[in-house]
Amino acid sequence: MSAFTRGSTPGRTATLMVALAALVLLAAVPGRPAQAQTADSKAADQEEFLSIRQDERIFQLEEIAALIARSLGKISDRVTTLAINSLYFGTEVDRDFRRKAEVVILAELLNKNPTVKLVQCQECQKLETKIVRGVLKLRKGIPTQEARIELAKQLGVDGFIDIGIFQDGGQLTMYIKVVEAQTGAIILVDELAGRRAPRRDSLTFSFGELNFPIEASGLNVTHNALAVGVSESVQLTGRFSFSVDLAVYLDNNETNPDPHLTLDTGLMLSPTLAFDVVQIPSSTSRLLLYVGLGKLLSPQLNYGNLFRAGLEFVVGDRLVVTLGVLNFVETNIDTGVVGSTALLKGTGNEIRFGYRF
Repeated sequence: MSAFTRGSTPGRTATLMVALAALVLLAAVPGRPAQAQTADSKAADQEEFLSIRQDERIFQLEEIAALIARSLGKISDRVTTLAINSLYFGTEVDRDFRRKAEVVILAELLNKNPTVKLVQCQECQKLETKIVRGVLKLRKGIPTQEARIELAKQLGVDGFIDIGIFQDGGQLTMYIKVVEAQTGAIILVDELAGRRAPRRDSLTFSFGELNFPIEASGLNVTHNALAVGVSESVQLTGRFSFSVDLAVYLDNNETNPDPHLTLDTGLMLSPTLAFDVVQIPSSTSRLLLYVGLGKLLSPQLNYGNLFRAGLEFVVGDRLVVTLGVLNFVETNIDTGVVGSTALLKGTGNEIRFGYRF
């Protein structure tokens, strides 16, 4: 790690980091459907973007329903109005959540895909009873294809949709099936699992290296420091998070060429704002782009200031890999030698590995 960071040029590192961040941002922009968004759908997108749910299952359900709505867009040229044939919940889904889930599903399907209209089909849930040879028989739903076609005409719909929601531990999965009314053909089947919500707050312990670009006696030398850090992070919205990072750094310059300084042990305090540029489906793993300010709590480094930016990859909401750029505001350094001057200025970098609790 040390050999790699010493061999890299600070300017080149900064350029690579900026380019990488730009590529990630471009890759993270979701594709848009050809039709223009309505004002209601734009408002719904903004509300989802700026909100975070206390109930993790609702968080999953909103995301699943939005993806299902996109699936319905694939068949919008064949069916524009659907009757809800059934909305089924697995036995593991409790009764209180079923009421919430029904409202959330219908709202998301309507907001995310206004080209497909939904109709509540009361007849689809009708329970018929018949006694055959003294035995009571129950039948629920539409008995024949002919009855389905006739019912579709009465309701003015092109097809019927069945929705099923099941829960396995904290994981929600939704299934949909769409049947064309006139032919009875199944024209869409889809299954989607919810992405587990990230924790509202977390504590991360990390270990890695910081690089300080120091100019002494007219020469620029990258000074390396081992870093042990702790960070408290709070999820602000579905994608934004805020954290305060405190790192203790220790000199690691035994192999540096002369002239170089011996860095005193110090602290770096930095508040940062992060944005999830990539959220991996059905997972809490994600890629964040972070920016922040920093303060060096070190008399030797004249309590210098810095700016931080970089990428942070969170794996399974536990493991954290941080790769960032440190841009230091020029400040004088106390070398401990009369008449000797040194400056902390320019761009360094950081690489850290952490574990979240």
